[in-house]
Amino acid sequence: MTLKSVLITGCSAGGIGFALVEAFQKRNLHVFATARDPSKMSQLDKIPNVTLLSLDPTSPASVQTAVETVRAQTGGTLDYLVNNAGQTTIMPTLDFDIETAKEMYDINVWGMVRVTQEFAPLLVAAKGTLVSIGSISTSVITPWMGVYAGSKAAMTAITEALRLELAPLGVAVVTVNTGAVKTNGLANGTNFKLPPNSMYKSIEKDIAGRARGEDGTPRMVPSVYAEKVVGDIMGGARGQIWRGGYASIVRFALSKLPVLVTDWVFIQKTGLDVIKT
Repeated sequence: MTLKSVLITGCSAGGIGFALVEAFQKRNLHVFATARDPSKMSQLDKIPNVTLLSLDPTSPASVQTAVETVRAQTGGTLDYLVNNAGQTTIMPTLDFDIETAKEMYDINVWGMVRVTQEFAPLLVAAKGTLVSIGSISTSVITPWMGVYAGSKAAMTAITEALRLELAPLGVAVVTVNTGAVKTNGLANGTNFKLPPNSMYKSIEKDIAGRARGEDGTPRMVPSVYAEKVVGDIMGGARGQIWRGGYASIVRFALSKLPVLVTDWVFIQKTGLDVIKT
């Protein structure tokens, strides 16, 4: 393979990964687009220099198979690895089902670690770049997103450690602190329901709206987000970058506003100001 290569996890239609595939392909890279179910990204099948692969980050066998396929096609190198696959579940911490939380962490944290470990030899061989798609929720944590934010915070911490650990091996590392993007990532929110004994039952409608993404937050179009992120990555970005709706505002607020101010804003905007005991 003469073109540089990139593998992206979580490329189902309607998501960030799908848009990243198109953005990388436009820059003349060979893209390995992956998803648990390849049929969910079938629209990419006829695009030149795009190879669709089945990859489940939670399955060792699935990841190893993908590694062997890429190694065979590229001669043992991979220029860019983008850990994008993830799950977003919104729920009050007191009501979060632990098994459901474990499933989310298996994808968001351990899946990322597994994929990175298995593809690392190919990245090292190419002196390539590792990218993790993180979230601004790790920096400005809002109600109902604590467990999700915890998984993304773990991803960010591990990726930042990898930035130091991989530097002597010639691999660059980037964490993308992602703001609001208009994707289908909150599709599960359409069936949102609190447990009958929830202490937050009186504001269930407010929480359900946020679970569906109906929070009034301006969201960036995936294609615009992807173009900016890919431009950053291929332009030599290192460390943490901020992209997506509200990302720049959050970055500014963290440096300028006291915690009491941001806490007041979130209480006013999430129904916590009117909750009934």
